[in-house]
Amino acid sequence: MSSILTPWPQPLRWTYTVGDRSWASLQANIGNVDVVSPNFFRLSQTGQVTGGDQPNLTKLVRSHNLRLVPMIQNDPLRDAFNAIMSNSAQRQNIVNAIVAQVQNLNLDGIQVDFETLNLASRPLLTDFMSRLFQALNPLGKLTSIALVSRTPQSNSEFSAAYDYPALAPVIDLATIMTYDFAWPGGPPGAVAPIGKQETVMNYAVSCFGADKLLLGVPFYGYDWNLTGRQSDSTLRAPSRTLDETLALQTKYGGTVRYDEAAQAAVLDYVADGQKHQLWFDNARSLGAKFALMQRLGLRGFAAWRMGHDGAEMWPPIAALAQSQAASLQFPQTGQAVQGPFRRFWERNGGLPIFGYPISDELDEPSDAGGSQTLKVQYFERAKFEHHPELPAGQDVLLTLLGRMAVAGREAETPFQPIAAPPQSAAVRFFPETSHSLHFGFKDYWEKKGGLAVYGFPLSEEFSEVNRDDGKTYTVQYFERARFEFHPELPPGSQVLLGLLGKQALASK
Repeated sequence: MSSILTPWPQPLRWTYTVGDRSWASLQANIGNVDVVSPNFFRLSQTGQVTGGDQPNLTKLVRSHNLRLVPMIQNDPLRDAFNAIMSNSAQRQNIVNAIVAQVQNLNLDGIQVDFETLNLASRPLLTDFMSRLFQALNPLGKLTSIALVSRTPQSNSEFSAAYDYPALAPVIDLATIMTYDFAWPGGPPGAVAPIGKQETVMNYAVSCFGADKLLLGVPFYGYDWNLTGRQSDSTLRAPSRTLDETLALQTKYGGTVRYDEAAQAAVLDYVADGQKHQLWFDNARSLGAKFALMQRLGLRGFAAWRMGHDGAEMWPPIAALAQSQAASLQFPQTGQAVQGPFRRFWERNGGLPIFGYPISDELDEPSDAGGSQTLKVQYFERAKFEHHPELPAGQDVLLTLLGRMAVAGREAETPFQPIAAPPQSAAVRFFPETSHSLHFGFKDYWEKKGGLAVYGFPLSEEFSEVNRDDGKTYTVQYFERARFEFHPELPPGSQVLLGLLGKQALASK
């Protein structure tokens, strides 16, 4: 499995957001989402990367410690797309612009959603993704792509641009859009029939491997006017959200049935003398899709899109988290992590950040005093606390082990407050503690969790003998961690966290 994805939850619950309706659904259902993929960026007709951050959405996603992987979608189609991408320098400029946005907004990655291409687009898209992967992967950022469904026998122009075997080595994750098998201009049918989904995903697994794949699922349905089509064969079926579908059933007294072969729901109703057939997905059909996802061992699912869903869709999505709640065993220490602690461990960096669990879950006296206790667990580099009084997704906090480790050392020079240095891209000053971050430690702090994981700096950088190996390292203390610089390690891996959790447990 890609090292970038290792600490991410599994199965991964990925959702797309577009506009106000998506925003309302995201606010209501964010506790059952792992990755949010909003429509931040577009490739313009002139080959520019346009768009940008949506601050309210970003703030909400970050406050729940979720992954933020925006889409970039294309305005130029077919030959217009090829005219832009055929210029190698321009192709690289687009890659550079995307990478700059990912870094500037501290995104977890990007999803490329380039559609309505043609056969001539194939080598251009593959080379573009290769360049993007080569740029993002060393930064620890996810390179993902949304792919039109295809098999080796596919011969439509719509799927011709997507060379699964060639794309497999140059992406971390792919959403396979296993929907729109029935489309607005075609005959009525299931939007995502289970048999066709399985055929496509079996081929995708043979190309990418299951751990790089998300099963695309639709939150929408299509409403065919059967009567109207008898006189106008070009009449297109409008899309319906689940809430709209159920409202139509109530308004016109329609009948919902379930198609066992397609594993999809159908609403038959009559409006103004016109017969309608509306194919859609509900809780039962989603359950069938999730069973397929699990049977094939896929990394998760990706739903298009929030705002088209309804209340009944979320219980089966929530149920997927139960598999995340299962115990994750570590033979290295003979311990396990589960439930809220596992979710926090996975969502915030996993093994490189926190290390292995080194204790069971324990009940320790709460800072609130009295007879109150707190559920805690020790890891090599941290100590987790469960606070059930806080909202789900925010109920795990880290003990201030850094503060505990430096208690009594406040008079030492590195811990003395400093005056604010001149600000630059390489320096960040924190007036809250009157200490600063520089270069590699600053970069690690900002990219690997920031304030929520490490807290404010309590010292400047200084040299200290490590009690575990007796060697001297450049270190810096934070409220919840100690950063260590290890020059003997390869570039990009030279910052490690001190074993404060191990030290705290040993001192009990």
